Amino acid sequence: MNRSFPSCMKNTIAGTFVRCGWAAAVLLVLVLGWASVPAQASKVLVLVNDRPVTDFDVSQRMKLNGIIGGRRDRKSALRSQINAAVLETEARKLGIVIPDTQVDKTLRAMARNMGGMAKMKATLRKRGVRLRTMKDYIRSTILFRIMARRMGKKLSVKVDEKEVERKYRKIISDPRLRPITIYNLRQVTLPVENVAPAMRQQLLYARMVEARQIMKRYKGCKRLRAATSGIFNVRISKPLQADPKRLPGPLRKAIRLAGTKRMIGPIRSRAGVQLIAYCGSRKIVPPRPKREQIAAMVRSEAMGREIERVMKELRKKAYIEYKDKSAAIR
Repeated sequence: MNRSFPSCMKNTIAGTFVRCGWAAAVLLVLVLGWASVPAQASKVLVLVNDRPVTDFDVSQRMKLNGIIGGRRDRKSALRSQINAAVLETEARKLGIVIPDTQVDKTLRAMARNMGGMAKMKATLRKRGVRLRTMKDYIRSTILFRIMARRMGKKLSVKVDEKEVERKYRKIISDPRLRPITIYNLRQVTLPVENVAPAMRQQLLYARMVEARQIMKRYKGCKRLRAATSGIFNVRISKPLQADPKRLPGPLRKAIRLAGTKRMIGPIRSRAGVQLIAYCGSRKIVPPRPKREQIAAMVRSEAMGREIERVMKELRKKAYIEYKDKSAAIR
């Protein structure tokens, strides 16, 4: 039995495997990684034969999926860990062992496509993913391929062009892909804090006077700090992006009337006195997916269904006990 990794995967990384046929698609779709139990205590969610699946494992899987392109919801991550445990325990019964050298070879190939091993490790650390989690993911994928072959399963899918076209049209018609106009705003706050109630009204009046001074000096967002210079305790927000459709009607009207050369306010708030500067607007055009990407998505979904059929058979052989009833997957 040939247990080596597919040659088409030598120069690929997760997320682009769909070009390499079913073996590569397994890495994209299978989502089977299994993270070892950490040294610290972690809540056991499921027992698969004698293999625990912990809350930590699921958390690691969700984080790893953010790197390799898998689904990041908790339910999918838990199913991935259960599948991985099923594969591991079944392989152990059959005496199948994936050598570390084979896993490391695949890991190095993935690292090359992520800018090198050092960069890949840095990415994993940044996302809070252990290197062991990535290795276990690779090991589970290899195990799945071996198991599918032993079961006589040939994982091959054909892309239905009508399904691709239907999904493509549905996605590009999504309102979230329409261009939107964004307002760029800055907020200026003159705080009124740590003041006795008897003095608050008097200080509010003084701050209102200072706010009007700022408004008179204001010549535009680029000179906002110059307009506030010399006034004690002024807080200027970072640039804020706002969808005008979500702003209150009166504020939208005030912005249109003020333009970019006048400030809006002064406005009393719980924090003190506030001013709003409108710095202009810009149009954001969300990128549209390419048809090839949708075809890859359809192929990946079809492969996922094939993989699930295989895993369903393997899960029937395993004893799966849900220690945490809320984690049960039906």
